[in-house]
Amino acid sequence: MKQIKESTKLWLNQCLKVIMLIFVSSIFASCNSSSQNTTQQESASIGMPQSKQLIKVDVKTADVSSPSSTQQYKGTTQPQKQVSWRSQTEGTLVELLVEVGDKVSQGQLIGWLDNSIIETELAGKQGELAALQSELAQAKVQVTNAQIKLEEANIQLEQAKSEAVRYQELAKTGLIAQQQAESFKTAAKIAEKSLLAAKEAVKLEQQAVAIVEGRIATQRSAIAESKQRQTYSRIIAPIGGTVVAKAKDSGSLIRVGEEVMTIGDFSQVKIVMPLSELDLGKINVGQNVTVKLDAFKDSQFRGKVNRIAPTANPSSRQIPVEIVINNPRNQIKGGLLARVSFASEKESYIVVPKIAIIEEKGINYIFTVNTNDNDQNNVIKRKVVIGDRINDKVEIISGISAGEKYVVRSSKPLNDRDLVGLSIISK
Repeated sequence: MKQIKESTKLWLNQCLKVIMLIFVSSIFASCNSSSQNTTQQESASIGMPQSKQLIKVDVKTADVSSPSSTQQYKGTTQPQKQVSWRSQTEGTLVELLVEVGDKVSQGQLIGWLDNSIIETELAGKQGELAALQSELAQAKVQVTNAQIKLEEANIQLEQAKSEAVRYQELAKTGLIAQQQAESFKTAAKIAEKSLLAAKEAVKLEQQAVAIVEGRIATQRSAIAESKQRQTYSRIIAPIGGTVVAKAKDSGSLIRVGEEVMTIGDFSQVKIVMPLSELDLGKINVGQNVTVKLDAFKDSQFRGKVNRIAPTANPSSRQIPVEIVINNPRNQIKGGLLARVSFASEKESYIVVPKIAIIEEKGINYIFTVNTNDNDQNNVIKRKVVIGDRINDKVEIISGISAGEKYVVRSSKPLNDRDLVGLSIISK
């Protein structure tokens, strides 16, 4: 029995040793495997750079456009032609047949002033004209009478001369006394003076006629003026269009020069906007433009540059530019906010954001992105020539081509040939 117990105890001890041996072996193998993995990871880290060590960059692809295509200038719509009717006479506004917003035609009667005073003046002037015409007729009769007397004096003078000659011959023959012959000679001289007086009388009567004729001409001019003033009492539309303002109402006393109403022609609409002197070289008369109105958000209108002011505003250095657009349906009203875009007429270039340009000592650079044979991305520092700078964009005239990728921004400052990693927003 004692031997059996010792055998069992010996067997248990051996089993325990085997189990311990297996446990130790497994721990050693696990440690060895962990050491090998750590060594392999360190080897891998030495042979290959980590992506987190690369400079992250945002990249875009260069394309051709115009930075000025989106630039807008603001102005206000106005009728192409606008005329105010101002009174040329004084009177009471009897009636005005139109209201603001009504359409009128050129030459249409749209109201009138009280012209009773003018009619009274006209009647008086016409009466004065009739009196002057009667006076003229009498003066002409006086001229006729004076001319008759002149003819009589002329005949008497001829008879007196003939008698004087005949009696002078008789006196020479002794048939009559010399004294009697001299009396006929004196009578001829008196007849000659009478003729001169008759001539002067005719001239005086003719002058009187001329004076009356002058007064008649003056009176006729006064009558014509009154008749013209009478026509001024009729308010006639000077142009066709829409009534945009009414300054007076019926019953108002209108004085000479006072505005009664304003008519605007909206068949075309003009937009006057201030343009910077720096942009003046970009536009020309006749150039096409695109106009957008806040009142018609879903529509745009085509127009042209109609006029460029010859001088700039001395304080703002801005130049008024007039744009004209057709408005056949009269849907565009006055006073609307207009946004004008000028169509670009120059050659298009590569356009990039301003932040992509790096300036060093007056020279402009841009970083392009190149992919090498190992599928790694590096940057190339290139010199570029820039054009216009408008808003946040810049034209690139030379130094980069369409389709090339360039750096917009980077997480750290870049140097030529640096390896970079593309951000998730790069394209």
